[in-house]
Amino acid sequence: RTSQGAAAMANDVTTTAYDDVTRPSLVEPVMIAARAEQPGLWALSREFNLIGKPTAAAKIPKEVSWWGSADDDGAGVDAELNGTEGTDVSNTASTTSSVTLTAGEYAVAMEVTDNVEEDSISGLDLFTNIRNRMVFAISLAMEDDFLALLASLSNSVGSSGVDLSIANMLSAQTGPRRRGTRGDAQAFILDSQQADDLDSAITAGNAAAAVYALSADRALGYAPTGDHGMGMRHIANFRTWPVWVTGMTDTANAAADVVGACICPSTPVNDLTGATTFGMVWKRLPRIETDRIVLGRSLQIVASARAGFGELQDGSGSAIITDA
Repeated sequence: RTSQGAAAMANDVTTTAYDDVTRPSLVEPVMIAARAEQPGLWALSREFNLIGKPTAAAKIPKEVSWWGSADDDGAGVDAELNGTEGTDVSNTASTTSSVTLTAGEYAVAMEVTDNVEEDSISGLDLFTNIRNRMVFAISLAMEDDFLALLASLSNSVGSSGVDLSIANMLSAQTGPRRRGTRGDAQAFILDSQQADDLDSAITAGNAAAAVYALSADRALGYAPTGDHGMGMRHIANFRTWPVWVTGMTDTANAAADVVGACICPSTPVNDLTGATTFGMVWKRLPRIETDRIVLGRSLQIVASARAGFGELQDGSGSAIITDA
């Protein structure tokens, strides 16, 4: 029986023997998304629309204070506006300035052969996936240009080579108020390393934020979000303002440091009071176009957009520059 069993096993029908009618694998009608940064922080900018207008640049007038500056102990008006009976009032000089937002172009193209469409499995909308990812990539490029503006803020907190601290966060948040900003919202944008530093600072030792919830609420207004940033990268609120984290911020000081910021995002009130820190201009909204390449038996897909970013109100933002 043993020898008969061995002989029978030698003649088993296997997938190797029947390789013409069996499959080593089967492609499922799904596409697992690649990991990536999540764009969208550029939407914190105030938007201006140049679509259909004969220019690629928007010039935005700015008021210039003739009554001194904020936090100057009243030096600009302590005697300058005093009148004297019987004496003519002198004219006060008043000027304006402006900022210019210029739209650049973003574009990506792919050519997909007919064979790919004809031979791909049913149930997987290949072209929709390609188009969606093209727009996603353009949004990432816009995000990078927006985040590069953080380093241009003239007011900064933090020290080169030193981790982000709670004191840095507080200074970044209160600075715009001391500089005369009046608005209804602020937002933190932190580099991934800065977000880790903030977690460490909050939970270090017997920090009140880690041990005494009420004390933390009163002093720092710190509250982690439900998903801890796993979705849209909103990891927490600090002093009630949202803390966003991204891995796309610029470095500084020969890459020794990273740059985050506390800014005033675009809201109806911030826009009205001039508090909004950054602006953007649209010249062409993201669009998808296709072109049939007959000789190549393929379809060319092109995604493009025209937009640009710039600083509107320097004093309403604080750069946060800390150890990378």
